[in-house]
Amino acid sequence: MSRVTLRDLARPPEVVAPALLGATLVVRAPEGCRRVRLVEVEAYGGLDDPASHAARGPTPRCAVMFGPAGRLYVYRSYGRHWCANVVTGPPGVAGAVLLRAGEVLDARGRPIAAVRGPGLLARYLGLTGADTGASLIGSGARRAWMRRAEGDLEVAVSGRVGISREVERPWRFVVAGHPVAGRGPRPATGVTDGGRRSGRRTGRPPTCWPP
Repeated sequence: MSRVTLRDLARPPEVVAPALLGATLVVRAPEGCRRVRLVEVEAYGGLDDPASHAARGPTPRCAVMFGPAGRLYVYRSYGRHWCANVVTGPPGVAGAVLLRAGEVLDARGRPIAAVRGPGLLARYLGLTGADTGASLIGSGARRAWMRRAEGDLEVAVSGRVGISREVERPWRFVVAGHPVAGRGPRPATGVTDGGRRSGRRTGRPPTCWPP
């Protein structure tokens, strides 16, 4: 699989979001790599999107959303969960894609479990606010990087969930019919914090080679 590039991400979030379905986010951890193939995402804009953190302009919290594209934006939701986003768009124009659900992959790219909900996805990957600003592209992608989807996917579109404004905006994208994608955050299927499965361990993350 080829790597996601700046050209892929330097577009409006509602364009980038469906293109990230099926892409794999790889995060380097001390014990190896963790991989999640995305099956549910949401797009968030800037000044024209009341549901966005960037709706009122740059703040210390959301300044990273204003570019450049290709970096992580990881924020804490309601003081409880970290949520991971990919920054999109041209410099100075806020945009990000929230990563909501995915399949956990082994080193050979085979699905072994699932994470539903942005909080569980970020927790499994070990992403926190300390990762905000980390590059996902080029030579700077040392902590995390992304690989493009393979093949064509049928994409389903709906309004966003878990927010109170602009709920009807059709910027939620899922792999149509995928059992992991859902209407909102739910308990993880097979994986909880630390890679534990119901009743047994998934084992250590596979060895992580340089991107």
